[in-house]
Amino acid sequence: MSVSAYSRSETLRALWPWLPLWTLVALLAIFSHGPMPLYSTRTLAVAWEMWSHGHWLVPYINGEPYSEKAPLLFWLIHAGWFVFGVSDVWPRALEVLIGGTQLVLVSVLARRLFPNRPWIAKGAPWMLLALSYAFLFGQQIMYDVLLATWTLAALLCLTPKLDRTEPRWLLFGLCIGAGLLTKGPVMFLHILFPWLLGPLWNEWAREHRARWYGRGVLSVLLGGAILLAWALPAGFSGGDAYRQRLFFTQTAGRVVKGMQHAKPLQSHAHPSWWYLIYLPVLMFPFSAWPRASVALVIALFQKPWRAGMRVGLSLMAVAALGLLSLLVFHWHASQLEHLLILLLLVPLLIVLLRQPLESGLHFLLCWLLPCFLVFSLISGKQAYYPLPEFGGGVMLIAAAVAVLRERRPILADNAWLGTWPLGVGGIVFAVFLFALPALVAGNHLHGEWFDGPAAYSRFFGVIFLLLGALLLVRGRGEMRRLAVAGLVATLALNTLFTLTLWPKYDLGPSARMLGAADIAQRPIAHLGNYDGQFHFEGRLLHPITELWGEQAVKEFAQAHPDGLIVDHPEKLDASDLRYALLVQPFRSSWMVIWPAASLADIYSGRTPPEPTQPTHIYPIPDGRYRSQP
Repeated sequence: MSVSAYSRSETLRALWPWLPLWTLVALLAIFSHGPMPLYSTRTLAVAWEMWSHGHWLVPYINGEPYSEKAPLLFWLIHAGWFVFGVSDVWPRALEVLIGGTQLVLVSVLARRLFPNRPWIAKGAPWMLLALSYAFLFGQQIMYDVLLATWTLAALLCLTPKLDRTEPRWLLFGLCIGAGLLTKGPVMFLHILFPWLLGPLWNEWAREHRARWYGRGVLSVLLGGAILLAWALPAGFSGGDAYRQRLFFTQTAGRVVKGMQHAKPLQSHAHPSWWYLIYLPVLMFPFSAWPRASVALVIALFQKPWRAGMRVGLSLMAVAALGLLSLLVFHWHASQLEHLLILLLLVPLLIVLLRQPLESGLHFLLCWLLPCFLVFSLISGKQAYYPLPEFGGGVMLIAAAVAVLRERRPILADNAWLGTWPLGVGGIVFAVFLFALPALVAGNHLHGEWFDGPAAYSRFFGVIFLLLGALLLVRGRGEMRRLAVAGLVATLALNTLFTLTLWPKYDLGPSARMLGAADIAQRPIAHLGNYDGQFHFEGRLLHPITELWGEQAVKEFAQAHPDGLIVDHPEKLDASDLRYALLVQPFRSSWMVIWPAASLADIYSGRTPPEPTQPTHIYPIPDGRYRSQP
């Protein structure tokens, strides 16, 4: 067997069994229910409107240019639709393909960064597939998993191989361009710091600084040129308002608080410490694995008290106390929050980079900490924004565990640092699931998160009991047992959601009724903001009018007496069940479709005429219709 053939064989063997396992579980999860409102339905709505109206250059939603996202994901969806036909099967299968590619890239990048520690390349993909939040969000038809894939591919181009130490600058630029076409300028945030700080982790960069930065600039310019090759013609094609939002306010609105625009942006403003609070949730279950926490401290702080370190550690302690005070006393001071985050993370980065660490760890620190700092300082925050860094996070944990095994074998085998807290937690959760039917029947617990799941909870209690017992097992293979348990537990929760709560998220009945009305050329309106949740499922070809206030309803009904209006009340009343066309649950509230004239009559204090057909009430098992006033 030739060397290249042997290398390919070893690479394929390295994918077993985590890639087939993850693919099977991901397919089961993503096809267990329909596309999730509003994440997946909005993406599908944009792709459908581009497809149905021939808008190949400018994304559209509800009849207007959509400046929030670049078009690459929509083009990939269109490519599948061209081959297989329009359905939601291909977009979901595409997400699974992209997620699997991300796992492979994490393994390859770990092998590049730690060539002398093969366990890291084997363990990192296991850890990534076990992250509960990353797995569940990865089942949404969204842009961030694709962005994570391009981020990992771009960073892979910077890392040295045994036979080539200079980065592959052309591929680096192409990956940057693909990331920019996926989600816009935020791609720069994910890849710039490892390049800018290259001499701190890359020997070739230290020896050839001019070429490192000169060719890196050309690669960045190439990526920007790829984005501009789409954005410039799209901006002129989409009109002045679209061009303004695309080039200026779309990104700035997320970075700076309080920007005012003609149409509200999805800014998602949160305090500077928000990611610090959610980090344990994002990294679960490994955030609850004591060995991982101990390994990170031992691997990263090898000489914490060397000269010059005490000042940095003192600043970090002061910043941590300040942030804790803000949380405890609920103080809100954005400038102070920014200062404390800077005092916490900048000294931490300096202290860690001055530790005698191997280049792979320095690379991960140069990537993760600056990105985390910038994400914390940016006003707009969502839990999935740092999704491209999750791969780096699990590589850091895997590398720390590998160092712990090598340097502190006693701690690496210490039973008290094992997965027993997660095992105990799984057993406690199993006991709760066993008791849930009795708690609901005895009126001790009520609500949508308890009433529906009670019918199936004991079966899933058996699953979590077994998983808890698995995590109490000691011995070799601890990390893989934790990864398998985390993946199966996440699938179990997703299945429980599908069996019990999905009917309250399934907008199919409403979308199909609106689709029939759209075919009949009946105008449709929506009370409040509309996010495209009906367009793909109902295959709508016309925009839905947004109405604000009772007067707008009356004017719409007068102009379109045969039109339909979608309402979204928190509670139902008798008129909803008597005069509306359709009533169905949606999350913790309701979706009601009205004849426009009937709803206008009610707003005017008149009694609408009796409908020719009774209201179609979408059935659910928990009898929530009895809760109406």
